[in-house]
Amino acid sequence: MSYFKKLTNSIFEKLIIRQDMSVIYLLLTISIIVAILFFFAFIYSVKSGQYDDSYTPSVRMLFDDELITDKQKKSTLD
Repeated sequence: MSYFKKLTNSIFEKLIIRQDMSVIYLLLTISIIVAILFFFAFIYSVKSGQYDDSYTPSVRMLFDDELITDKQKKSTLD
């Protein structure tokens, strides 16, 4: 085996060993940053009134009331 092949094999082995866990750390860091960004976007949308429902209260009187279908039981003791 030539010196160049031995050198490149040892370099690649060291790089592979060092990159195994670094990918996990990178992915964890990116996912935590994305989660924090979504959390702040949610808090901002709630505070700015994005989820306020202004349409339903104005048309609530147009909806039909639900019918009460409870039948009163007759007593047989009468």
